[in-house]
Amino acid sequence: MATEQQTIAQPFDFAGHQLSSKQRGLWNQAFVRLSRNRLAVASGTLLLLLVVVALLAANFDVVQRHEPSAQQYTNINGKPSGEYWLGTDPLGRDMWARVLDATLLSLKVGLGAEAVVLFLGIAVGLLAALGTRWTDGALMWFTDLAYAFPDLLMIILLRQVLFGRDWPIVGTGSPQIPGMPGYLLVTILAISFVSWVTIARLVRGQMLSLKQQDFILAARATGATEWRIVRAHMLPNSLSTVIVAVTFGIPTLIFAEASLAFVGLGVPAPAASLGTLINDGYDNLLANNLLVIWPAIIVASLMLCFTFLGDGLRDALDPRTRK
Repeated sequence: MATEQQTIAQPFDFAGHQLSSKQRGLWNQAFVRLSRNRLAVASGTLLLLLVVVALLAANFDVVQRHEPSAQQYTNINGKPSGEYWLGTDPLGRDMWARVLDATLLSLKVGLGAEAVVLFLGIAVGLLAALGTRWTDGALMWFTDLAYAFPDLLMIILLRQVLFGRDWPIVGTGSPQIPGMPGYLLVTILAISFVSWVTIARLVRGQMLSLKQQDFILAARATGATEWRIVRAHMLPNSLSTVIVAVTFGIPTLIFAEASLAFVGLGVPAPAASLGTLINDGYDNLLANNLLVIWPAIIVASLMLCFTFLGDGLRDALDPRTRK
């Protein structure tokens, strides 16, 4: 009975063992259920399209024909045309190029911050669930303390006080990582250091629940080390829940970065994120409302697509939906 339960509950093995047909069937069924969710498929397709177009615009001239920071004073607040597909801003800059560049930057912040959040959340959740009672209490006390502070206020404090200095790697004037300017890394760290709490609580709850399962007790009885049990059984069985949480977390982080940029604490000029474009367009709302509409549409599309995709993944991976 324990062996059968282990086979059903374990979707795959981190140790590299070949999956059984029943294990592969669970994930194949989840994929089939996800493919039947038209809203989730459409959202995933639109997200992929946005990422591809933004990457092409950053590396090729086929999609982006003008530099985002190039100014044309003879065409200020221009309307959409064949030359400027989304018009121009008050400095004559191509809005199409700026929106694509800002979309790529916002995706970098959202995905980069979620990667840090995932690492911190899993580490804290594992230590809390598998450590001693004192370790669990201390980590959960720290987690509750971090959860008590308003997110945006804490991000601003971290951004300005802790990371807003010329320190190695994270200093605003010290870009040490290729392709990752210092100001962008500062923003990612400030957002992620506030947003890891949900993942930590989720992983801790999953681990505490799995510790009492029969297949975990059977693996421990056969002499498996604690690290092997965590790597080969507990983490894979928590993967579906974590995937859904990550999908819902990315739009939250993108919106946090946009909010930070809207209040003037985002990336410095001439770089721009979607929040920066909305802030710049708000000052010229009466003269040209398209300056706000285009980046707002992209922000709304990103958040809705990730949310609908997360809903689809939750339904596809939820055992209660299996027939």
